[in-house]
Amino acid sequence: MNPTLATLLTISVTVIAAILVLFLIFLIPVLLQVRRTAHEAEKLIDFVRLQVAPVSRDVTAISQEVKSVIQSIHRQVDRVEGGIETVHDLAVRVKEFQLEVKRRIEEPLLQLAAVFGGVKRGVGAISSIFCR
Repeated sequence: MNPTLATLLTISVTVIAAILVLFLIFLIPVLLQVRRTAHEAEKLIDFVRLQVAPVSRDVTAISQEVKSVIQSIHRQVDRVEGGIETVHDLAVRVKEFQLEVKRRIEEPLLQLAAVFGGVKRGVGAISSIFCR
């Protein structure tokens, strides 16, 4: 594989992983705010049910629906947390892959370049000896 292509591939994978991590970092506070908002909505509905007796049946029905939504949100947050862990594990594996690629490709290429440089200098030295 071309060293430039390998470097570009490494950089691309690193950039993609960084973008995913940043996206998840910004997603967590949003989900936490949604969870808090849903919790506050549940408290408000319970307060209204206690204060307004004539409509208590309607408020109770709404409260049950909100609780169902909150449970659904809790399940979604749990799924997102699992997804975040999966993405984190993926980022770790990508980093390990990047280091492995660097170890297997970059170091041998540097050694090969050093060998070629030595051969070039040797040929130059031999040619200067014969040219005298």
